[in-house]
Order: sequence, then structure tokens, then C-alpha cells
Amino acid sequence: MEDDDSVNIEDYMWVVGKSRVFDDGDSIEVIQIKRRDNGPVVTFHIKQGPGIPRKLLLPLEEFSATYGHLFKREEND
Repeated sequence: MEDDDSVNIEDYMWVVGKSRVFDDGDSIEVIQIKRRDNGPVVTFHIKQGPGIPRKLLLPLEEFSATYGHLFKREEND
């Protein structure tokens, strides 16, 4: 992400609180999107198997490219 002002994080806030559970029980849940000095960052949990969810952070652009296809914006979001 070149410039913090190049992305309006408000356009992506609809995904906060959304989750996706896969057929095998693994899941991903978006916790927050926060503006940082080097650009917006997405905090999310990944749960695989019976263990404790892992907390991960990715730049918004990378999260969108990697996991964006898992979340679809509904008309009322």
C-alpha cells in the first residue's frame, strides 16, 4: 500500500465481525481494520482443528487479495 490516504478504510468496515466456517470446521473471522502508519491493517482469527484461534494481521490490500473472495458484501451491509 503506497499511501495511507489512498484507501478509505470505511469502505471496508462492513467485513468487521464477519466470519466464514468451512466444511471441515476451520474458520476465519475478521476482528478489526485499523489505520497504521504504513497503511490499513486487518486483524483476524484463523481457527484450525480443535485448537485456540490464531490472531493474525495483514495489510488490507494483502488480506483482500488473499481472503477477499471468502467474504461477499450483502445489500444491507
